[in-house]
Amino acid sequence: MTEIPPKIWFGNACRKNGFPVTDAQLNKLEQYVALLLDWNKKINLVSRKDEENIWQNHILHCAALMFKLEFPKAMKVLDIGSGGGLPGIPLKILQPDLDITLLDATQKKVNAVREMLNELRLPGISTQWGRAEEIGKRAEHRSRFSAAIARAVAPLADLVKWSRPFLGDPVRRLPQRDDGKIPITPSTLIAMKGGELEREIEQVRADKRVRDVKVIDLVFPESENITLSDKKVVLVSF
Repeated sequence: MTEIPPKIWFGNACRKNGFPVTDAQLNKLEQYVALLLDWNKKINLVSRKDEENIWQNHILHCAALMFKLEFPKAMKVLDIGSGGGLPGIPLKILQPDLDITLLDATQKKVNAVREMLNELRLPGISTQWGRAEEIGKRAEHRSRFSAAIARAVAPLADLVKWSRPFLGDPVRRLPQRDDGKIPITPSTLIAMKGGELEREIEQVRADKRVRDVKVIDLVFPESENITLSDKKVVLVSF
């Protein structure tokens, strides 16, 4: 990484990808990074070896969704296995109109994220403690969300099973935008994955609940700074 401050480098990377960010957003992301690193001393939220490269391996990785996808205004999004708030918190900072719920099965992590959110003062984002496969059975959560996001959480088949109860009815597929971004339609799982995925995708395609599976390579200006060159986003439409 260059010697310029990380948030400036990140801002430049976003602009290179046609997604300009404001100084206020950069400052808020910097505050979040500081809180995340502070809490990481007490609770394992991100890998210790990633702490020095948190802007590349975590913040830019999350922001890359905005380079490739278009989230409708005020979309209700569930972040499954959010851990320390990734990718939900960066996405909320980068698109403030999103309504995001951060779900994690570890109460200590949820409590830490709640404390961070109190400091960040971000409206329209909340936390939920529990296992996705159990929370999704509750009437108050069924069909409540339009999209679910999971970042390196579980095999794709498990994510399909866990996310489907949370997602509302699908709508017709929207045409791809002129800028190449893919619009996210209701009832979509967005899985941030790495490694060999052919077997996982083949298994999911056979699921009768699944309408379509699309794989997006996370290759973009500055993507060479993200560890692992095989990072992908898998869109599963129900």
